[in-house]
Amino acid sequence: MVRKARTRGVLAVLTLILTLLGMQIPGPGGAGTARAADNPAEVVQEVRIDDRTLDVAVRSPRIDGLTHTRWVRLLLPAGWDRDAQRTWPTLWLLHGGGGNHKDWTGNTHVEELAAGRDVIVVMPETSACSGYSDWWNYGKGGAPAWETYLLGELRPLLERTYRAGTDRAAVAGLSMGGQGALKFAAAHPGMFKAAASYSGGVNMLYKSPDGGFSGPDAVKLGGISCLADWKRVWGEPGHPFDTDDPADVRQRSIWERHSPLHQAASLAGTPLYVSYGNGTDSGTGWQWGGPPPSPARCTDPAAHGDEAVERAIFGMNGQLRARLAELRIPATVCASEGTHTWPYWERELVASFPMLMGAVGA
Repeated sequence: MVRKARTRGVLAVLTLILTLLGMQIPGPGGAGTARAADNPAEVVQEVRIDDRTLDVAVRSPRIDGLTHTRWVRLLLPAGWDRDAQRTWPTLWLLHGGGGNHKDWTGNTHVEELAAGRDVIVVMPETSACSGYSDWWNYGKGGAPAWETYLLGELRPLLERTYRAGTDRAAVAGLSMGGQGALKFAAAHPGMFKAAASYSGGVNMLYKSPDGGFSGPDAVKLGGISCLADWKRVWGEPGHPFDTDDPADVRQRSIWERHSPLHQAASLAGTPLYVSYGNGTDSGTGWQWGGPPPSPARCTDPAAHGDEAVERAIFGMNGQLRARLAELRIPATVCASEGTHTWPYWERELVASFPMLMGAVGA
């Protein structure tokens, strides 16, 4: 009896802790049963935000932290029903460093943009420095394994539980999410019918020619925002960063494996949209509700702006553009004046949206 009482006490304390963290203990039926035998990810909570917006908490051993849980926000199309006989195509929108599942709905008009489309918009939460990658963790692997979680667990869970289609998906993202979108498309040819990157970190091995902001600087800053050692993500990039020895490459091959620039050949056959600014804030020249963004915005300006991050983005995306041209891989590219901010990213989401929807038949 004493042992049983202690057990009940421990469970009560655990339940209280998880409740304070905003989680639920899965019970018989309902969200807690949304797990297949071969998929460790499970839905532990659902929150209806409005008629079209559903927030879903998913727990997986691939996610680090106390609860091993992250949210995903779903924008649902008209007529959606979890018990429907049909499925819906999906558009995955990936947040940037420091972002979360609420970013796209909080900073753009994506609800209105997708309202007339027969598509489920999937906005997953990772971490401030996820890199949309399975972390190296000093060669030990293990959690967090963001790519495995998102594509190997969350995607089939959404297909099984929320009627997401299995063969019609597109992916887009901003900044770190732009790197993730193109990285996923390259690493999994055919999984996504189109991919778009807005100010994407497409080559984190980029070395600033004038001693300014370089790719590894962003990874190091991300580690600070995550309260994690940045070397856990991909290791160290080696020369010419933090060492003068050309033979000291450290874990450079891991960085290259997660770089859209270095994996560009694998993007062949996937419709691509790539946009980036030069670090100058001259205004978007566009506002929501007006005409579509004009192609005249894509002026290919010189990288003479004051914002360090977008200047680096400009340099690395110029490298990707040249590499795609060398490989004769077509891409819609818009290089314009602009900064690393939401007004420019929303403009490019709107500009690329017809291409993304056309690719998935929505």
